[in-house]
Amino acid sequence: MKRALLINPWICDFKCHDFWVKPYGLLRISTYLKQNGFETFLIDCMDRHDPAMAAYGIKDRRYGRGDFYQEELSKPEPYKKVPRKYKRYGFPVEVFKKKLEAVPAPDIVLAASSVTYSYEGVLLAINLVKERFPAAKIILGGIYATLCHEHAQRHSGALNAWKGGINNNFVAMLNAYARSQVKNLAEGGLAETTPDYSFYPGTPYRSVKFTQGCPFSCTYCAIKQFGDGYYQRKQEGIIKELEGYAQRGIKEIAFYDDALLYKNYFVKSVLKETVKRGLKFNFHASNGLHAAYIDGEMAALMKQCNFIEPKVSLETSNDAIQKATGGKVTNEAFEKAVNCLKKAGYAGNDIGVFILNGMPGQDEKSVMADVSYLIKSGLKIRHSVYSPIPGTMDFLKLKNEVRLELAAEPLKQNEYYFLTINKDYDWEANLRVKAAIDAHNTKLGEAAEPE
Repeated sequence: MKRALLINPWICDFKCHDFWVKPYGLLRISTYLKQNGFETFLIDCMDRHDPAMAAYGIKDRRYGRGDFYQEELSKPEPYKKVPRKYKRYGFPVEVFKKKLEAVPAPDIVLAASSVTYSYEGVLLAINLVKERFPAAKIILGGIYATLCHEHAQRHSGALNAWKGGINNNFVAMLNAYARSQVKNLAEGGLAETTPDYSFYPGTPYRSVKFTQGCPFSCTYCAIKQFGDGYYQRKQEGIIKELEGYAQRGIKEIAFYDDALLYKNYFVKSVLKETVKRGLKFNFHASNGLHAAYIDGEMAALMKQCNFIEPKVSLETSNDAIQKATGGKVTNEAFEKAVNCLKKAGYAGNDIGVFILNGMPGQDEKSVMADVSYLIKSGLKIRHSVYSPIPGTMDFLKLKNEVRLELAAEPLKQNEYYFLTINKDYDWEANLRVKAAIDAHNTKLGEAAEPE
């Protein structure tokens, strides 16, 4: 029997919290490999509920979310001007080493990677795997491996950095390295493959995807780099998966779809079936919901199925920037969506709104206008700082020397580093914006966002 070792490395950053995060791609791969005769092993550095972490006092917050174990690191040179502590989040290194010692020699090692600027955790994990298994054939995939492919190929230590999503070319490479006979994927790739949660008996939540890909082309998003098209799963497969979680007593379900509500009749149909079968969960839409697809029926179903704090994507209330970034949403569509949610029974402080601060064309005045617009609405504000992502149209808008600098060193793609060089929206501007947002959210009965 062939063996595959799956690795979800550490995250190195200035902040990181567990909002139902799981290495979804690796877990689907595990299921598929098992179906093809492999024995799989997973070391997930970000598993807060692993028994080995019990001694470290990491506790859950509401709905299964929580803080990761963290260790402060010396700041890399690019971060010297960032006035925050730099940390490695996840397992203590000794825990990782002990888990490696318990794994038999694998025929293949598959390592994931998250955001580009967190590659230091990837390099550490791969180095430790190679110390334990010097002859290991390691394939690195994921965000960093795709968006900073040349950097990952040169510096990661992996035999191969895989660019893009999982397809039959990937299967062919895996078979060549592992000398295996994994079958080609069916239409939709791994979209219909249920993730392998057997590795997480103590985790109180599950991440779920109804869809794959995104039909939109927002200028700040790199989703198109991971595959073309948009795919909706078969309803019977989704319901079977949810029924399995219900039978195991799972109450928290987090969606990580990039366009969950697109063609909302599909989502409506699935939700109606969960009601019909008496499946009761707390649903969490981790990514923002598209306002144009929240109509009265959709909002009512979300309330009936217990969507907790539905978060609507606005990004900006500025009409010109909305159009320049892809035209996905308008203020009119946003306000209609909010009205539908309120009519369905959500109070203003039950609804979150995502905005993005520091995009090209935004300055402090523009972002504060967004904040003022939302303060008047009485909704919770969920803000993110813009991060320049390779492979996006916005990345190409940067000055040539800045773009080359950021492409050469992925650490500089971190949003906090970008604040130190962004003259239109800098660190001090962001602090003022964050203070205004925290003051507003506090009035709505919520503590300031965790740091």
